[in-house]
Amino acid sequence: MLDMYYITDQPTTCPICGIRAELLADFYHTNLKMLVSKCLNVKCKYVFLEVEPDQQ
Repeated sequence: MLDMYYITDQPTTCPICGIRAELLADFYHTNLKMLVSKCLNVKCKYVFLEVEPDQQ
């Protein structure tokens, strides 16, 4: 399972290295209320989930 982090109103950054992340999939319009993001750092490429605070 991928690690989950809270969705914020700030631009998404990698929780590991701090570099900006790109959105891979948007499930915010579904019951999941979840985003899948990937770090843009070629040495990191960390993939993680972002969820609403009340969805965990």
